[in-house]
Amino acid sequence: MQGIEFEDDNGYGSLGAKTFTTPQRSGFIIKLLAKAGIEDRGTANFVLICIAVVFFAYSIYLYAGLLGDGASRVLSSEQIAEQQKVLREMQGIR
Repeated sequence: MQGIEFEDDNGYGSLGAKTFTTPQRSGFIIKLLAKAGIEDRGTANFVLICIAVVFFAYSIYLYAGLLGDGASRVLSSEQIAEQQKVLREMQGIR
């Protein structure tokens, strides 16, 4: 594997490959943090991560609450028999 040579990228500049830079824009939340007095980038990242964790925990709490309502009810055999009786009456089955 001796004798392998690579060309520099300088020779390809005439092919029309151009690099463009886009202007740096601040997001809405970054502007709010700046208004709140948080100028340090590390502190701002920490605040944003904490906000995300709080929203994630709240969504899990809501989701668990929706699942927990129906799953926590335990019916006795009498209640099941009464519900079956009501369903049969609704369907017209005796």
